[in-house]
Amino acid sequence: MLDADLALETDAAALVAACGDALGRPACAVFVSARAGDDDAQAMDGAPLAAALAAALARNVTAPLALARALADATPDAARDDEALRACAIHVLDQALFQPAPAQLPHALMQAALHRATSALALALAPKVRVAALVRGHAPHADEIAAAACYLASAPGVTGATLTVDGGEHLVPPAAGPNE
Repeated sequence: MLDADLALETDAAALVAACGDALGRPACAVFVSARAGDDDAQAMDGAPLAAALAAALARNVTAPLALARALADATPDAARDDEALRACAIHVLDQALFQPAPAQLPHALMQAALHRATSALALALAPKVRVAALVRGHAPHADEIAAAACYLASAPGVTGATLTVDGGEHLVPPAAGPNE
């Protein structure tokens, strides 16, 4: 088992190196964003907002960026000219991207940040590494999410894109809140 605190850039690089030592050069890294935690609700209840935002940033933005950069560093320069050597980083997001819950504001902000970072990373790491995002919903089975991730990993023409797998959940307006 490989273990790392991906919010630490050195741990992300060490994880990719350990993966390479154990299994061979990684061709794909899938980062599943952290769920909203108690710090989100506490931040909205008067706890230090900066601390909640910093924790959410480390979990949901710093970690996947560090992992993607480590994957790019582990990908040979020959991948620029050889598609078979290229790698893929996939960011798995959740419905907070489309329907942010007020009590989970820090988490929703980080989902939006990672979504925007996906296209910027796709440009920055091309052509060695393709970067894509996958937004999951509550309805699909895990095998549907896995199949979508496999598609993104195997589609050389897809980079900087976001694939939503939620059975149309993002199309349904959120329920009205108490102030609406």
